[in-house]
Amino acid sequence: MCILSNTNKLYKVKKVAETLDLEYLYFAHKPNKKGFKKAKSILNLEPQNIAVVGDQIFTDVYGGNRCNMFTILTKPIDTRDIWLTRLKRPFEKIVLHRYLKKENKQ
Repeated sequence: MCILSNTNKLYKVKKVAETLDLEYLYFAHKPNKKGFKKAKSILNLEPQNIAVVGDQIFTDVYGGNRCNMFTILTKPIDTRDIWLTRLKRPFEKIVLHRYLKKENKQ
């Protein structure tokens, strides 16, 4: 496993990664493909063998999908988000609602 984080605070990611004994990348600029490709190289796996797990549609899910990786959307653990994420959450709800509505029809 590998942590791919958008934070620019190395100490935050490093602390979690070292506690869990995982590889990590910080300041990944998700949904940019570059961070996902670096994680792919670290893991030494093909994209179709990688699952991206995250709580944001426009960073984690969109970025993973752009790189042909399997994506899993989770509910956020914490309700406190940085200002940019708070701005995106209402739009994520709209996208998720439309997706679930479409899935229920099928």
